[in-house]
Amino acid sequence: MKQYKDKYDKMANEPVKKLISSLAVPTIITMLVSAVYNMADSYFVGKIDTTSVAAIGVVFSVMTLLQAIGFFLGNGSGILISTYLGEKKKETAQIYANVAFFTAFIIGIIVAVAGIFFSRNIAYMLGATETTIDAASGYLKYILIGAPFILCSFVMNNQLRYQGSALYSMFGILSGSLLNILIDPLFIFTFKLGVEGAAIATIISQFIGFIVLLIGTRRGENIRITIKQFKPKGEIFLNISKNGLPSLARQGIQTVATVSLNFACAKYGDAAVAGMNVFNRVMFLGMAVVIGLGQGFQPVCSFNNGAKNYKRVYDGYKFTAIVSTCAITVLSVAAFLFAPQLIALFRDDPQVIEIGAKALRIQCVVMPLLGYCTTSNMLMQSLKISGKATILALARQGIFYVPLVFLLPYIFGLNGITYVQAAADVLSFIITIFLVTPKAKELRQSSK
Repeated sequence: MKQYKDKYDKMANEPVKKLISSLAVPTIITMLVSAVYNMADSYFVGKIDTTSVAAIGVVFSVMTLLQAIGFFLGNGSGILISTYLGEKKKETAQIYANVAFFTAFIIGIIVAVAGIFFSRNIAYMLGATETTIDAASGYLKYILIGAPFILCSFVMNNQLRYQGSALYSMFGILSGSLLNILIDPLFIFTFKLGVEGAAIATIISQFIGFIVLLIGTRRGENIRITIKQFKPKGEIFLNISKNGLPSLARQGIQTVATVSLNFACAKYGDAAVAGMNVFNRVMFLGMAVVIGLGQGFQPVCSFNNGAKNYKRVYDGYKFTAIVSTCAITVLSVAAFLFAPQLIALFRDDPQVIEIGAKALRIQCVVMPLLGYCTTSNMLMQSLKISGKATILALARQGIFYVPLVFLLPYIFGLNGITYVQAAADVLSFIITIFLVTPKAKELRQSSK
């Protein structure tokens, strides 16, 4: 087995398929465990009642918003960190890493203060109803108090991944996620704190994960987090924003989509809200694999683009698109066959199962398209083609989803809600072909 003298040598010369796989496997594990962790609250709260499941479904949009901000700063700085490391400019990479980290911490403090004083108002804005407001606002308050650690964890997770240190990233996320799964029932049932107990378990787990990730930044050749390298400048924020905008659009529009879904489902009752939110969480298990593969490809893409090795960029793109499509196809078949059982894991309510299972089966038909779409979006972002990457990021959950979530129920009633995501994904696939194909051809020609 060939030994590489340092991280630069490995990123530049290790066979692309092997390199992406080595980075993707811990990232996929991280994404899957994160998905299970996000589902843990729904699973345990589902033992209480349908209204409680609906309540945390309302608050889920806040988690996606925090993730959007964290990925905005983490991916925005991570792409630049990887590119500068490819250009052998480590000192510049250090500044970008620390500016993004401390900016996330400051934003987190502001969000935590808002959560302490305005959680009930925010819950209403997210689509809480009179039946869910008490549980939703109580859960939301504690989640927002943990915002500084949640945001910084997302930033460090992405920065470590872009440095080729996916294992450290994995350990940080795994530690918090597994702890949350273990202590959720303790706070919910043993301490009899109900929905609020689930939120308290979440922020304790996030804090532990934050500490583990912080330790990871101080291992090996990884960039250190230190206040001495916090040197904010307008140009730095502009560069981070430009490269992080697709991530903000992709994750942020998920928040808008979830809030829109909550309002669209509200008139059909708590079972509709619960069923569709459980469907979204189950569907994310499949997406976790696709996103994990794409995130294994991104540092390879950014680094070799910085090193002007375009053949490795194209080979990596083609490999990731094919593997992710095959993986999501297999998972879609399994989910289609066992849709009712998967939904029933979270709430054994006939109406919830009926709504969630129907949406899941419809979605499984089009899920294989997401391997190509997700990999292509990550390609454009990693190459710093921010405009097209942002359009692609907005397409699935924004440009197409938000209008459809109100239009289709108007035409088809409750059934229309179950068609929305599948219809949005087909339209996103079409626009991806038009926007990405020219760049893919250009990369193929450059690789020759």
